[in-house]
Amino acid sequence: MTKLTDMDMLQDYEKDTRLAAIGFITMASDAQDPELKSTFLQAAESAMRSQRKFASLISQRGDRP
Repeated sequence: MTKLTDMDMLQDYEKDTRLAAIGFITMASDAQDPELKSTFLQAAESAMRSQRKFASLISQRGDRP
């Protein structure tokens, strides 16, 4: 059984938020409805803010995101 460290979990969450931002941007680029496009862009911005915070936290702990 593999044990996950706190750093492993931080890095996994950072990766997930980065991928979420990419996914929301992709969906926004395909959306035709302006309201839906705006919603996807807001979700992407939220995911990017979270990703930046976790990347910074990981870097402060001496590791790479």
